[in-house]
Amino acid sequence: MTLCIRKIIFTLTALLASWMFVPFAQAGNLRIAVMVSNDSAPYRETQAGFQEYLRRQDFQPEFYVYNLNSDVREAERAVRDIKKNSAGLLLTLGAFATEAALEKIKDIPVIAGLILKTDKVNNKDNATGVILEFPLEIQFKMLRRILPEIKTVGVIYNPGENKDVIKTASRIAQDMGLSLDAQEVNTPQDLPAALERLVNSADVIWGVADNIVLTSETAKHILLFSYRNRIPFIGLSSAWVKSGAFYSLDRDYTDIGVQCGEIAMKILKGSTAGSIHPVLPRKVMYSLNLKTAKHMKITIPEAIIKGAYQVY
Repeated sequence: MTLCIRKIIFTLTALLASWMFVPFAQAGNLRIAVMVSNDSAPYRETQAGFQEYLRRQDFQPEFYVYNLNSDVREAERAVRDIKKNSAGLLLTLGAFATEAALEKIKDIPVIAGLILKTDKVNNKDNATGVILEFPLEIQFKMLRRILPEIKTVGVIYNPGENKDVIKTASRIAQDMGLSLDAQEVNTPQDLPAALERLVNSADVIWGVADNIVLTSETAKHILLFSYRNRIPFIGLSSAWVKSGAFYSLDRDYTDIGVQCGEIAMKILKGSTAGSIHPVLPRKVMYSLNLKTAKHMKITIPEAIIKGAYQVY
């Protein structure tokens, strides 16, 4: 191939790439809507990470932020406004905002953040996102690191929602030399009996995201059971730890916002949202409750305490 032909091909390729990206690169051409379930710190940090990342990508999109405060009427108003203003991209933060958006919006790419499971975006051609759940292998490795002496891990779960999760977790636990004592709960009324069955077997109770088992209504009962029986409970977030759980894995919410921004760039460069597989947080942190540890007579190495994201 002659030098002249190579130059022509290079020029055409560069022009094509530039032409494909022009609609999104020019300031003011791209409207990005952000629907936020509420105004708590994780939502603010995620939103800030997302916006800052995109502003570093050589263009300045217009951001329209809607704080829903978990209000159905606010969600409906936001959806109408987003459609009216022809947003080119939508970031939803939290399950409430994500469900409200995906119920009504089918023709705008949606990036969902701060949702616990992929079920919110599965089978949606216009949606993808960053899921809060950590891989089971990571959860059990951290459990082994923080509580190396344990042998039996108790868990309460709703089989309709988490049957496959528990099956996989049982295999992973066995590979790590642990046994999993899994107790089924089909209704909230089944919870007390399921917990009592763990009293004489479980060294720790592992919390799994579950719409029946772990809710704002059941949290107090579970934490009181853990405290009274001196069986440490692994919470779903630092909020659980603050309330009395022994520890939880936690996320870098600013970095989750960056991950959402990276997905946005893929969409802006031509990928469809539905073709992008949801991703998991790439940074793993943890929170500890030292008061709970003291009550349960758990000795925590100084290195573990120093490495915690938050200590209560």
